[in-house]
Amino acid sequence: MSQGANGDDNLGRRNAWLYYVLVGGAGIVLWPLNIVLHNELWPQAVTLVLCLGNAVAYIAATLRTRRPRTLSVRPGAFEAPPSYLRLALQAAGMPLAVALLFSVVYDDDDWGVYTWMLFAAAVAAIYLTGHSLAMLIRGTGRLTLRPDGLTVVDATVTHDVPWEAILSGPLPTVFGMGRVGILWPELVTSRGLGRKKNLQRIALQLQPSAVDREFLHSAINHYLNQPEERAAIGTAEGLRQLQAAEAA
Repeated sequence: MSQGANGDDNLGRRNAWLYYVLVGGAGIVLWPLNIVLHNELWPQAVTLVLCLGNAVAYIAATLRTRRPRTLSVRPGAFEAPPSYLRLALQAAGMPLAVALLFSVVYDDDDWGVYTWMLFAAAVAAIYLTGHSLAMLIRGTGRLTLRPDGLTVVDATVTHDVPWEAILSGPLPTVFGMGRVGILWPELVTSRGLGRKKNLQRIALQLQPSAVDREFLHSAINHYLNQPEERAAIGTAEGLRQLQAAEAA
């Protein structure tokens, strides 16, 4: 098993949740404090410091962490785990953003257009708080390759996609998300609140992945174009073959 691809193991998940409870929990506590004590400076100052610190940590984790070009070998599958660190940083930042917006909104006694715009932004941030927490809970970004297909984990839905159902593999996009085109949507099994019928494409949601996105794009395309090698998925030899083909 590759340690690089398995860097975000259970210990990483526990640390991520600890970070979210401490920092995200502080943001949730600061929501009412920034409203009730909007005339006080310290709640706004604490919120701003935590918000900036979390933003710097998120940018550093995104830009400075080199993602490995390998996969974890599981029984009968290759797995690209999510980066729980990035998911926790994103989820913890949303309550802080809400608290910061509320501190500005309720500090204004004359509610004009600008204040109402900030209030709408705060409401939208509340929704994103729940969405980012769902991403952390579900481990959004996890991608599993099996001999019979692949599994994509999103914030609200899990897709099980047979290879035969895929029309086209992922191509690089501006944000590195990648999508697979679906030829036979009736073969796709979706579970969760966000499931839809007659899917034409499925977003891979690889931004929070712990594995290099371009490597994952190449791996999917490799097995789409080389179906005879799918039987080796989930073996050490199969991983070596995949890495050799990707490096060629």
